[in-house]
Formats: sequence, C-alpha cells, structure tokens
Amino acid sequence: MQMLYLNINVLFISSRRDIMLKVEEKVVKLGVTVNSKEEAIKKAGELLVDAGYIEKGYVDSLFKREEISNTYLGNGICIPHGVQEDRDLILKTGISVLQIPQGISWKDDEKATLIIAIAAKSDEHIDILSQLTTLLMDDKKAKHLSSTKNISDILDLLNNSEESKKDDIKAEDFDIKKEIIFKNESGFHARPATKFVDVADNFKSEIQIRFKNKTANAKSVAQILSLGITNNSKLVISALGEDASLAVEKLAKIIEEELEEEAPDIFEAKVEKRDFKGLKYEGIPASPGVVIAPITIFEDDEIKIEERGEDLYKEQNRLKEAIKKASDELNSWVRKKHEKIDKKNMEIFLAHLSILKDPELQKKALDSIQEGESAQKYWWKTIQDEASKLSNLDDVRLSQRAIDIIDVGKRVLKILDSNSIISHNIKIDEPSILIAYDMTPSQTANLDSNKVVALVTVRGGSTSHTAILARSMGIPSIAGIDEKALKIESKKAIVDGQNGVLVYAPETEDINIAKEIQKKEKIQKKLEFDARFKPAVTKDNIRIEVVANIADSNSAFDAIELGAEGVGLMRTEFLFLKRNNAPKEIEQFQAYKKMAKDLNGLPLIIRTLDIGGDKEVAYLNMPKEDNPFLGIRGIRLCLENKELFKEQLRAIYQASKYGDVKIMFPMISLIEEFKEAVKIAEEIRKEVGAEPIDIGMMIEVPSAVLLAKEFAKEAKFFSIGTNDLTQYTLCMDRGHQGLARKADALHPAVLKLIKMSCDAAKGEKRWVGVCGNLATNPLAAKILIGLGVNELSVAAASVPNIKAIIREITFKECEELANKALNMSSAAEVRALE
Repeated sequence: MQMLYLNINVLFISSRRDIMLKVEEKVVKLGVTVNSKEEAIKKAGELLVDAGYIEKGYVDSLFKREEISNTYLGNGICIPHGVQEDRDLILKTGISVLQIPQGISWKDDEKATLIIAIAAKSDEHIDILSQLTTLLMDDKKAKHLSSTKNISDILDLLNNSEESKKDDIKAEDFDIKKEIIFKNESGFHARPATKFVDVADNFKSEIQIRFKNKTANAKSVAQILSLGITNNSKLVISALGEDASLAVEKLAKIIEEELEEEAPDIFEAKVEKRDFKGLKYEGIPASPGVVIAPITIFEDDEIKIEERGEDLYKEQNRLKEAIKKASDELNSWVRKKHEKIDKKNMEIFLAHLSILKDPELQKKALDSIQEGESAQKYWWKTIQDEASKLSNLDDVRLSQRAIDIIDVGKRVLKILDSNSIISHNIKIDEPSILIAYDMTPSQTANLDSNKVVALVTVRGGSTSHTAILARSMGIPSIAGIDEKALKIESKKAIVDGQNGVLVYAPETEDINIAKEIQKKEKIQKKLEFDARFKPAVTKDNIRIEVVANIADSNSAFDAIELGAEGVGLMRTEFLFLKRNNAPKEIEQFQAYKKMAKDLNGLPLIIRTLDIGGDKEVAYLNMPKEDNPFLGIRGIRLCLENKELFKEQLRAIYQASKYGDVKIMFPMISLIEEFKEAVKIAEEIRKEVGAEPIDIGMMIEVPSAVLLAKEFAKEAKFFSIGTNDLTQYTLCMDRGHQGLARKADALHPAVLKLIKMSCDAAKGEKRWVGVCGNLATNPLAAKILIGLGVNELSVAAASVPNIKAIIREITFKECEELANKALNMSSAAEVRALE
C-alpha cells in the first residue's frame, strides 16, 4: 500500500475564540501496518522528530505517559503525549498522525486505528483535542477517518473545518451571560463540580459553562470535569430561559465565592530518608506510616459485556431503572459509612451521586443504544469514553478523577448484568500490604484496615481520591509505583508511606529500621492519646488551655473524647449557608443546646454569624461590593441585619441555660461596633431572662490590635484569628495563587501584633486565645505561648499532640523562642528557628 506522508506545521492564527493550531500537509501516515502498540508509538514519535518538533528523548516521554495513564480516547482514537516534566525536549508544538486501518491492540480490548501524537509546549493543541473529544464520539465518523484514503478528511477535522464551525456556532454563549475567574488550587474537580451542579439543577433555564472554546452543560458533572478547568481560569456562564438572569448571577457568585476551597488535600512528605538496603521500588508518597507485612496482589474486576439485547425501548428503560437503583444503593451506602469516613471525604461519594444523575451522561448512553443490542454495552462504552477524556487532561488532579467515573459506571453495570463484572475475591488471612494497578474510591472505602495495613498502587497520586481516603482511614499508602510490583511474591515487605518506598526484599537491617520506627510512632501516639484528658501544663507549671474548633453540632462530643477542654470556636455559619432562607430561632437553639449539653459544663464559645464578603448568602440580598473583604462582613453584617442578629442571640442565650456558653463577635474593627453589639446582646438577654455570660471578640484586623487596650476594658476575652489577621496585615489574599504561600502567619509583623494584643489583655486581666490554623503547628504553638497566648483552639484531631508538646516544654523556653521570632525579618527566618 502506498504510504502518504504529511507534515503538520504550526501556524498561529487569531480566531474569535482563542489562539489555535493550523494544520498543513506534511507529516501524517495513512495506511500504516504495525505489529504492536509500542511500534505505533515509536513511529508516531519518529515523525515528530523528523519534523523538527521534538528531540529524540521525547519519544521516551511518550512511553512514560503510557505507564501512568491510558491515552486511548475512544472509537479507535489514541493521543500519545509526553509527561509534563519533559517539555524541555519539545522544540516547537506539533502533531503527527498514524492511520492504522487494520487496528492494533492498545489496552485490554481497546483497538486503536488512529494515532495522534502530540508534543505541546503550552496549550496551542487544545482546539484539536476539543475536536477529537467531541466530533469523534460519532461512531460512523470515527470509522471513516480510520480507513479513509483522503488526507483532507483528517485535515478538515484537525483544522476546525466547516462542519466543526457549525458545532462552534452551537457552542456559543447564550445572550444572558457573565464572565468570571475561577480560583481554586485544586481545579474544577469532582467536589466543586458537584456543588455547582446542585445549584444549577434548581433553575429551569438551559445553562452552560464555557472554558476557552469548549462548553459544557452546567447541570452535568461529567461535562464540567471534561473541560479541564484549572486555577485562575476565565469562564463564561450563560443561560437561556425564564430564570436565566437569576441563574447566571447565582452560579457566577457560586464560582467566585463558594468554590474557593481550603488548601487542597495534598500529602507533603517529610525529608526523612531511610537507608533501606534491600530491593525496592520508589513511588509517590500518598499516606504516612511504616508497615512490615506480606504482600497480596489485588486483581481488579474483569469486565465481560453481553452485547446482545432486546427491544430498544426496553433496553433504555433497563438503563434508567439501573441508574435509579444505583443511586438509591449509593445513598444507603453513604449513610452506613458516615462513621468510617469523615465528612470531607464523604463528599467524594456525594460527587458520585451527582455523576449518576448527570443528564448528559445519561442522554449519551441512552441515545447510543442500538436496536437488538444491550444497554450495558453502551453504558460501559459511554463510561469508558468519559473516563478517557478525563485521564488525558494535563491537570494531574483532574485526570485522576477518571477512576471516579469508572467507579460509578461499575455500580450501574453490575445492576444491569451481575455477570458482567467478574470479581477476583482475595483471601487475606493476615494483615497485608495490598498492591493494585488502581483502586476505585468505593473499593478503597470498603477495605478492612485491620487486614489491609498498607496500600500500593501503580496508578494515581497523592491527590487521588484513593489516596485521600487512605489518609483519612489511617492506611499508609504509595502511588505511582512501578508496574513490575504487581508480579512481586513476598512473605515480608516494608512500606514507608512517608517516603514512598516499597522494600519488597528487605534485609535484616531494613526490618530492624522499620520496627524501630514503628515502635517509636506507636509509643508516641499511645502516650499522647492516653494522656489526652490530662491538662496541658508546661514543665515550669504554666497551664495552657487546649480547646477545639468545630463547625457543626455533632462535633462537640467527639472533640471532648479527643481531650479538648472545651470549644474555642463554634462556627455558626453551617446553620446559614446552602439554604434559601435564614434558620429559625428554634433550629439554632436546638443546635446550640445540643453542643452545650454534650460539653457537660466545659466552655462553648459561639461565634456569631461571620458571613458577607467572601461568604455571602443569597437570601440576604446584599449588594455586590468591589472589595468584599473590606465591606459588609462579620459584625457589620449583623448590625446591618439586626433582626437576623437578634434571633441568633436569642437562641444563644436560651442555650446558655444548659452549659458554659460564651459569645464571640467576629471582625471587630471599631470600638463602637463592639459596644453596639454588646448593647443589643444585653437587651436580648433580659428579654429571654438569661444570666449574664462572657462576651469576647475576634482580633482579626490591625485596628483591633492598635485599640486593644481600649477593647480589653470592654471585652471579657480576645480570640486571635490568625488567618484574617495575616491577610489584613500583609495585604495578601490568602486564596491568591501567587501570594498564598507568602501570607504566612509566622511573619514577624503578624507575631508583633499578637504580642501587642496579649500585652493589652494582660493589663486588664483578660485571657487570649488563638483559633486560626497556626495553633496546630508545633513551632507556632510554642511561639504563641511565649507571646502570652493562654488558649490554643485547634482541630479536634490535633488536641492530643498539641497537649503533649506543651507538656515537654517550659514557658521560659517559649518566651525565648518568641523573642527570637520577634527579632527576625521574615517568616522564613522564623521557621528556621525550628
């Protein structure tokens, strides 16, 4: 067969949408015959080398990518591309194409007929990927392009041909639209997408979200994920329908204000390299801990699809019913597992529920079912297509969400045909290290941590949902291990999750090292836990209160069980957010009463509503502010909405009859604000017939520090919010991608303000607490104590450890450390004191 050679030269042309590639005839081979996947990738890479797009070393990078992800896109199309760290081997952006009409086995049962190798220095190739992931989901078109002898058929597609332009017109924004910037270090992954879709579902209008030249149904989690939206991305929300304006405003607000998550759950390995001598593999540290145990290899489910089906409508109904049943079962499973997995990680499975009800995913599967063929065939094909789109995204965190799509797909597939999933039951007779190619979140959550004492996977990374769940379950874990590890047979191996090392043939010395580490960790944790109810008293007899920060009414009891001496910050926002109207007094009262009773006489500091600005709620109808962080938030919002404020105060005072309740006002910057709030509180106290209780304030802005002497005469206590105090002192948005790392609460400027606050409080015999994240850091805890802080309010899980640290130091040592810190000129210098 005659070979046709084409070269794809890169030209930059400005379109109405974006800068994109223009493809010209030079490097594409049609009618190629190869004997293996490896040969196909090599030939595609050589075309890129010959065209002057890459150095020879980048061909190896194409193979590296195949080791960590499947580049099969669907319908015979594969997109081999190198790993990000090898981009320096790319001379200029280019693409090569191999057409293999007879097909070549790619992975499992996947047959590749069109190989499109990509070498991209930045994002010029996005338009081509967009074409592939949308147009080539058409079976007939894909088959045609895999066998055509007409070069223009392929070039028309890659160059955004007239047919593609028609699709572009369909994808344009609706008339009612708004442009926003998405800020979230983790990207628009499953959890924020779920929150977004939950809100979008409440509107009747057709709504879409556009990123660059790609659009997604705003009510489809799968479509939103496939956009590959990363931090600081420009998005357009548009809508068509009777409530379009309201929908656009609400969803834009959700993106701008409610999807800026806390720092991503990324496991940062400590540099504590252990010199293991035995044979080992190194991977990605995913969950800490050292384990010595035999290895068990996990064989993933085998999928066998019965392709024959019955009547078209019957098959469609079978799929609809299976999806509904899967949703019901997952809902039930979530309820049963709530004690095993914390709230944050449970959101992973709530995201799975959103994927199950995804209208676009369902529509695609239902529409693709053919007469006489089974629902499970087309459901699984749809799942594989969506998972492939995600796995090929450049953003690592987003690409790792492909396994979530597979997880959801298997739930439905098993209901459609119980014989379609062949599970290889593993018998684990003793605590073992489980090695798997990959594991779904559901498989991970169902692990028995008494039997599976460590988890090692070939796929995934430290940000995968599997890794996050392993951390929450306390299972040491490694990701990204060499696939050869799946062939290991070892009666005794070592997993060092902290450093990502699997020692599969340990020497005696290695075993001794691991045992010593285990012994120290076990002793330390047990000592801390056993002593959790003992007070935190320094060696020179200074008592420091260690209390907990909580954000819901069920956490108070758990905090006490972990040794907390009360609640130093009860965030009441959980009662006001994610709803269409404010909570009634009775609802608030019941929540506060429950916590007060659970604490059994220990202090409960309830912070009044702290929303507005960055935590706005729609039902308050607050006007949009140019700078919400300097606008109506905290106590200002309460004073602007007095009835809302009074209702909350009534509930607090009623609850104060059941325990040691204190009130704390947030974001106080002016003395008159505090006095007015106290006056209203006193009126409410008398109204409900409650006894006087202590009223304190948050120290979060420089003006509160500078007026601390005056405030100390009015407030019964100070609680320093180090997150906001740092932000307002250094003028750095803690959520800003470029500045967040510099917004360090250990900066000497912030520490000096804390010192001033403590000195002012001491002059009036008031106590000072710290309720920001800073208090959980051991070095910071010592410095804070040395500055004069009397109470540390931390996450409940950190209480035993912080108490133990305090018992091992003297107040004098803390003072000396604090004085050194105050004389430093940067946060880095302070941290170097550790």
